[in-house]
Amino acid sequence: MLTGGLLRQRLGRRLPAEAVSKLPAWQRLGVRLLGGGLQRWLRPGALRAVTRVWMPLGRRVAIVGADLAAVELAEFLAGRGRRVSVLESGETIAPEVGPKRRAEHMERLDRARVPVNTGVAIDRITRQGVVLRRESGAETLVPADTVILAGGVEPDTSLFDALRERMPEVHAVGDCTGLGLIQKATLEGARAACAL
Repeated sequence: MLTGGLLRQRLGRRLPAEAVSKLPAWQRLGVRLLGGGLQRWLRPGALRAVTRVWMPLGRRVAIVGADLAAVELAEFLAGRGRRVSVLESGETIAPEVGPKRRAEHMERLDRARVPVNTGVAIDRITRQGVVLRRESGAETLVPADTVILAGGVEPDTSLFDALRERMPEVHAVGDCTGLGLIQKATLEGARAACAL
């Protein structure tokens, strides 16, 4: 089971030794090769090429959650040959975007043959995958080698808080003030600039 933070740690080779020791041998090798000195040489194009060959997760991936980041991750992984399932307890995917963009994502997921299960209760995660409980009480297993918990976005105001203590005037803009995508960040940035 992976969270976004743990996945970033795997890719950045910042996993605790105990976590690395639990990885399959092929993933330990990948973490060693992509970490440290080699990682700084990887540019976005090279990283895209590497992800076509190796990623620190299995062939079948279940993503629990369907916010925008989860949906975009599902599209990316499906494009890299993974069999992806999206599992959401709510009724809507990517609730933070408008209907047009949501429809575009749904169309891409359909083309990539990514099943999206909304309105489901996650009962438990097992070695075989994720067990869903339907309203009828029936259980369904979604097979997965890797489960990614795509939780909601949480603001990180640590830099803002540290600067606020040292500077006479500091403005926070973007996702650290709450999710809002580029339009909100641009508006807040313009307001902060005008306030100076």
